[in-house]
Amino acid sequence: MKCELIQYQLGAYTAGELPHESSLFIEQHLRTCPACQAWHKEVQEMALIWQQPGETNDFPDLTADIMDEIRQLPPLYTRQTSRLKPRDSRRSMIAHFGVAACLAFFLFQFNVFEHVSSGITQATQIFSDSVDHIFKEGKR
Repeated sequence: MKCELIQYQLGAYTAGELPHESSLFIEQHLRTCPACQAWHKEVQEMALIWQQPGETNDFPDLTADIMDEIRQLPPLYTRQTSRLKPRDSRRSMIAHFGVAACLAFFLFQFNVFEHVSSGITQATQIFSDSVDHIFKEGKR
């Protein structure tokens, strides 16, 4: 457990972001633990790579190109309002209600809700009992 805690904090230790007492504790542990020493060496090597991205990074910087593409997009509100006309949205709303009504009719017709309702009732009862138990425990 001690090594896991040390290894978790080695990045902050290497960057000099830990309090003095924590740094002293880590230094003391590093003197006696070869596994954490190896981990610390890897963290230091990674820190060097991050500090010198131009020398080790073969990937081009795409940030400027991506931002230019984003700037060329029309504003969000323009794209949304141009798609829907008020007349079309009312028609689609009526169509959605019709589909929902048909679906509800078929579900009721084939007694789907009858089988589901018992499961929902049991789940609701269990949840209510749990909430009651929490409130009773909290009042002690």
